[in-house]
Amino acid sequence: LANSDCVPERVANGVLLFQQGDQIAYWYLLLSGEVQLFIPTAKGYGGRILQTLSSVALFGELSVQRHTCSARVTRTSEFVTINHSHFIALYNKHADHLQPHLVIMQDLISDSVEDEIAYDFADMRQRCAELGDHSRSLRNRERAQMLEEQGDAEWNNPPSSLFELSNSLSLESRTLEAGVLLKQTMQLRAPGLIRDRKGHLQVYPWCMIGTEMVDWLSSLASETLNSTTTPLTRFQVVGMWQALLENGIISHVNNELQFADKHIFYRWTIGDDNAELEMRATNDHLPSLENPLPSLPCAPHLSDVTSAVFFLSTVGPDALFRMILTKPSSERTAEELELVYEELLHVKALAHLSTMVKRELASVVFFEQHQHAGTVLFRQGDEGNSWYIILKGSVHVSIHGKGIVCTLQEGDDFGKLALVNDAPRAATIALSEDNSQFLRVDKTDFNRILRDVEANTVRLKEHGHDVLVLEKINTTYGREAVIDPYTGEPLAPRQHCCYSVMAGLPEKMVEYLLETRIDAHVEDGYVDTFFEDFVLTHMIYMPPNILCNYLKNYYMRGSTVRPDNGCPLDDAELRIGAKKRVVVFLGLWVHTLGIHFFLDPVSNSFVEELYCCVLEDSRQLPGMLPILERMTAIRQLRENAMRTLNRHPAVVLDCGVYCAHAPAPNPALPFDTCNQVICLSDTSPFTMSVRLDKNAAEICSLAKIKVHYGGPNDEFRLVESVLYSRQLM
Repeated sequence: LANSDCVPERVANGVLLFQQGDQIAYWYLLLSGEVQLFIPTAKGYGGRILQTLSSVALFGELSVQRHTCSARVTRTSEFVTINHSHFIALYNKHADHLQPHLVIMQDLISDSVEDEIAYDFADMRQRCAELGDHSRSLRNRERAQMLEEQGDAEWNNPPSSLFELSNSLSLESRTLEAGVLLKQTMQLRAPGLIRDRKGHLQVYPWCMIGTEMVDWLSSLASETLNSTTTPLTRFQVVGMWQALLENGIISHVNNELQFADKHIFYRWTIGDDNAELEMRATNDHLPSLENPLPSLPCAPHLSDVTSAVFFLSTVGPDALFRMILTKPSSERTAEELELVYEELLHVKALAHLSTMVKRELASVVFFEQHQHAGTVLFRQGDEGNSWYIILKGSVHVSIHGKGIVCTLQEGDDFGKLALVNDAPRAATIALSEDNSQFLRVDKTDFNRILRDVEANTVRLKEHGHDVLVLEKINTTYGREAVIDPYTGEPLAPRQHCCYSVMAGLPEKMVEYLLETRIDAHVEDGYVDTFFEDFVLTHMIYMPPNILCNYLKNYYMRGSTVRPDNGCPLDDAELRIGAKKRVVVFLGLWVHTLGIHFFLDPVSNSFVEELYCCVLEDSRQLPGMLPILERMTAIRQLRENAMRTLNRHPAVVLDCGVYCAHAPAPNPALPFDTCNQVICLSDTSPFTMSVRLDKNAAEICSLAKIKVHYGGPNDEFRLVESVLYSRQLM
């Protein structure tokens, strides 16, 4: 594929790829969809079908200069085109390997071309229809002809123009395509959903109910996506319908812009080409046409429906996000606020803000969209009343006397300075692209959040410098619902005040965890998110050897905090409390990382070292027995893990095929291997055993040794070929 465009091209149903007699330019690799090879009639359409190709077909011509047949797309397809001359050179070198996988179109043509078109049945049928009884009603004859054309396959109508492979369809076009497939599926599987509805003393024709639409699409998604994704919630399905509503494929009877999972009426707005066919199929009393009507169209292909549902499930969250941001803050539910918060986690301009601030923003941020480039959001000297974040598009920043000084792109923010300083706008902001989208926070909400952050921030200082910055938050105490023993109803979750770590020195963060968060875990029985975040990321700023040394020193010296109630505790009680916290910390660390904890030799040996310390202390200090039991359980986990880690390396993949001797259901380990087929740029392959923990540079170094290459490393690149599931050097 060196001389080809490896980006698949999407081609719509009914498009002609090429015609018989056209100059040959490419070979075609069909990734998905369906293509029909045929001999056209003298009029250029219809004709005799040679072969129908499905996905993973590789087809083209070898020894001729022009195409010997025509090809049309019969189901929306994706292709990769390969330069014809390059493919011929490749074929001449590796014909034996390629021949079984090729569809050579000239081989499909029989010796006598005349015999192929001697009997043009499509043309004969058309001539017979033209010689029919002219005494029939002209109106009925034209109607029958129109319906026959609609009932036949799309390619029976000659295309107005020929198309080469085009770029992928736009998001709007793909949404429309998915909507058409969804409507056809509903009409054929659940026609009762679309009928006349009565509400508010008025009849609404051909409508659907929001709750029934969600039920039906949830069932369809479970049927089509059961093996590819996790089940969709009703909330996610609402987002799929919202995407169709935004694109005008469905509409609310009163033109509301938000889809609701309620007893509300919606209707399809896209046209129905087979309306008369369906009407006559369901109404036997209507007079029949003299010409027979074609049968109703068959159901859409299951793979097309699956693709449509999957596509809507990917665009649904964005549509749901935009819908929520158009609601007033007071109308947003807890589930909606959680979705907005999760989306804000991916906004670059908010990355430096704390969790509490992002949750506050989720309730006050709004969506704003402008259609045309050149639209001015605000001018230099205007009063500042909003903070903006660019979701899509870009804006020009201009200053009087200087013109455009910079351009802000997606993810950037602007307008904050005027709010913080309560000053006029320092520049003019104008759109540089059409259809730009923004997040907007009003000045009142911005200032309130700013005041709350300052009031709830605690800074711990040593020698005049901040060593730990905490943010006060209110959180739910306990995760399991508590039932009132008298009423049997669930009690409201208890709220308690705690502090979230915003920044700090690594040692101070560990000390904060040991002194405050570990005891809370012992009382409530769950791991808080800050502890999980710390043990999953400490490698970046606190390597395991430093962390283990700190824990050992803390274990030896005892606690540094004072009793809350002011009552003095003896030295033994302080020491036992500190030792208990270290053991609990270690247990949570092991529980969070699982077997990966024991892959690190430093943390692995620390378990045995701490066990010896606890065992020795249990002989000298009273009250150490519970700590020893907990430490013994951790040591047992280590022994179990070591039995797993001491096994021989296993082959997980053998030339792209899952190996029968793979360690499943146990996890694959870094020292397990894959027998990987690697191809050099001249397409000569070789097989190499590669450990799972090797990166691309290391694989290149191993490949150099394998092929006895003595050049520099920068001449080697590892490229993954998705089409052939191999690596190319």
